Amino acid sequence: MQSIRPLTLTVVTYVAFAGSSCSDAETPCDYCTLEFRTYTLDVVDDASQPVSDVMITRVNRRTGDTLTPGWLGMLQPGTYLVADDGMLDSFSIDGDTVQVTGVKDDLTFVQNFVFATDICHCHVTKVAGPQTVIIGEAPPH
Repeated sequence: MQSIRPLTLTVVTYVAFAGSSCSDAETPCDYCTLEFRTYTLDVVDDASQPVSDVMITRVNRRTGDTLTPGWLGMLQPGTYLVADDGMLDSFSIDGDTVQVTGVKDDLTFVQNFVFATDICHCHVTKVAGPQTVIIGEAPPH
């Protein structure tokens, strides 16, 4: 019977933490949820077809830092990770503009997003930015 107590305590603790959110204004910042938030972007051509193998660059305009996602898992063709909770320390509570540039051969796009961290510094939140962009010919220099 002694071995059941640690398991029960672990389950109760997990349920208590998993069922709460640090982004709730009434919740103290003693813990964060277990979720790992990701924000993606779909890149399509002018025929609305997904475009694979686009080189994506993310730059925080406030700091000038180039951002690299902490997770680059399996995504659908034409879908790219823009930000995730692995970038938590890169964003302010007020939000930061992230310039996302995509290049493939002679095609390009540039799109701005705004990402912020919550008051408890638990998760990244997308404040503004599209879900889909059309990659097109680069403007002449």
